[in-house]
Amino acid sequence: MGVGSILRFFLPHDDKFLPYFEQSADNLKEAAGVYASLAKASNREEIAAVRDSIKILEHVGDKLTHTIFEELNRSFITPFDREDIYSLTKSMDDVLDSMDHVADIFVLYQIDKVEDGMSMLLAVTHRAISDIHKSVHTLRNINYDTIREYIISVHAMENEGDRLYRHFIGTLYAQEHDAIRLMKYSSIYNELEHTIDTCEDLMNAIESIVLKQA
Repeated sequence: MGVGSILRFFLPHDDKFLPYFEQSADNLKEAAGVYASLAKASNREEIAAVRDSIKILEHVGDKLTHTIFEELNRSFITPFDREDIYSLTKSMDDVLDSMDHVADIFVLYQIDKVEDGMSMLLAVTHRAISDIHKSVHTLRNINYDTIREYIISVHAMENEGDRLYRHFIGTLYAQEHDAIRLMKYSSIYNELEHTIDTCEDLMNAIESIVLKQA
């Protein structure tokens, strides 16, 4: 066992990083709920309002990310490996940024209503982040068997997202003859699918921490 691991063993359970992780996960979960509500928007104004709400939460996430990185630079002893703290923090920020980007695109492209295929991909992201949120909150008392269920679940949802993406993008290219609409919707589906990929990356960061601590 290395010196860093020995020192981490004696860290108090209220280490400052864990509350920051939990706050970031809570903020991410709230943003995911708002993100999923894009499916219920029935006009451009409602979509813009959802985008604005996500933007606020994205700014909160940025502040938390900045705080964690500052704390990481000041800290000699950390609860997990420094690279894992960085990866977990950046991955949570990436997921939130990706959701914010999707909402921006809906507004930029002046989408009036979210299609069913897009709604399904929004829902996959929402479910994945729910499991991620639970996983982050288990890092205080790591139980690999519990987190393993969430890891498997998020990986399965990423596969589901890929399947939905291939189906709906294939249908779009087969049936859409308006070049501008094709460009817009293809871009949206790409970003929706990418957001689910970032969720899998985030769960991979959590898994790395758990495997080292188990």
